[in-house]
Amino acid sequence: MRYTITRDYIRKGNARSGDRISKVRFIVSHDTGNPGSTAYNNRNYFDRSQPSASAHTFIDDKYILEIIPLNEKAWHVRYDQPVDNRLFGADSNDAAIGVELCHGGSIDFNEAYKRYVWYHAYLCDRFDLNPREHIVAHSRLDPNRRSDPQNALTPRGITWNKFISDVVSSLANDFKGTSKVSSAAPASTVEPIPQVKGVSVSLPLKKGDNGQFVKEVQQDLIRAGIRLPRFGADGDFGDETEKGVREFQRKHGLSVDGLVGTQTLSKLDEVIKAKKTTTSIKLPSGTLRRGDRGENVRKVQQALKQLNFNPGTVDGVYGARTQDAVRRFQSTFAALTNDGVYGPNTRSYMERQLSK
Repeated sequence: MRYTITRDYIRKGNARSGDRISKVRFIVSHDTGNPGSTAYNNRNYFDRSQPSASAHTFIDDKYILEIIPLNEKAWHVRYDQPVDNRLFGADSNDAAIGVELCHGGSIDFNEAYKRYVWYHAYLCDRFDLNPREHIVAHSRLDPNRRSDPQNALTPRGITWNKFISDVVSSLANDFKGTSKVSSAAPASTVEPIPQVKGVSVSLPLKKGDNGQFVKEVQQDLIRAGIRLPRFGADGDFGDETEKGVREFQRKHGLSVDGLVGTQTLSKLDEVIKAKKTTTSIKLPSGTLRRGDRGENVRKVQQALKQLNFNPGTVDGVYGARTQDAVRRFQSTFAALTNDGVYGPNTRSYMERQLSK
């Protein structure tokens, strides 16, 4: 196995019903649409919040993280979309594995992409699927609402065909039948492989705990305005982190015990979302194009940078790099004209992405 697969399942609820897949027929490729959100960020969100949505696997630069067993259903494509039935004779939630690519922020895209490609090849080998026939983009199944995984791929110069070719190469080079399961065997009879122990820490988090979940809580504390000056987000729940948790709890009217349970985690989510809203960029109206200058151009550049479409220096000058960044953003949405001109339609789509 070239990469380790971590299986750390969320509890049963709205996001994980426990209903079984009778047979895996295809794979749906997604991206998280939430730049900077890691595999464990997503795992912990779905476990805590239990929305009526989910995916089987989240992949970043450190983890291939299965949060729902591959022999169970996940809720990753709307049932009222007809394309999956036309292509594969079944609804995605009933017959497909949903795979999410985490990107943006401090995530090393190249490392995440390598794992994303490899894992698709692993699934094809395991369930006897053809990458060119049995992998489909979420954007193809729900084109009016979704544009993933091209949201993550296109800004990095990766076309859908290139991605599929990379999966084909990985399948040929990395797999020798070691993970394959007979296509005649229903998924519900197959024990998930490989067996990898989960690494999450059970709640409440407390002094002495360590690991990725602790690190992400520390990062959230810092985003919420709590200073951890000596050690920062190092993944170890020591005296400084406990002091920071108590400070956060006291500041927001929670029980001050230094433990990170569901209430503290929920309040952290609430505070971070509120801070993001208050610091959000107000996009200008009207039309901007190459050669324009001023504060409105600067706001568009800031938004592009926040969305990981690098416009170069945020200097208020609509130059070649800003024009190219706008084009790259537009190219991820079929409804937008790829002309490099910022106008009402581009503004509308940018506002939607910034609000996620």
